[in-house]
Amino acid sequence: MLDFVYSVCNMPDEDVFFRQCAALEKNIPGLKKEKALEDVDGSLIQPYRLNGKKIVVKNSYYTGDVHVESEIDLKPFFVKTQDVPVEISAEKTKKAIVV
Repeated sequence: MLDFVYSVCNMPDEDVFFRQCAALEKNIPGLKKEKALEDVDGSLIQPYRLNGKKIVVKNSYYTGDVHVESEIDLKPFFVKTQDVPVEISAEKTKKAIVV
């Protein structure tokens, strides 16, 4: 497991998975998309690299969720741009992020 884990959805959902991938690609300059993978159970895995650091989006039937694992903190890339409050909480080596 990587240093930061961000929970995106509490159940596997391909639409949420692809929207999360699009959000990362839009908001993180210099993000390099690697080849997507599909597990034998149908789980989708989209790896990325940013300055040599690994970021992975998973639509996991094994863990039953959509989440992002990262070697770096992703919070600085997602700043509040509207008057809508966004709750984000994450700590290194601890699971958390609700967006």
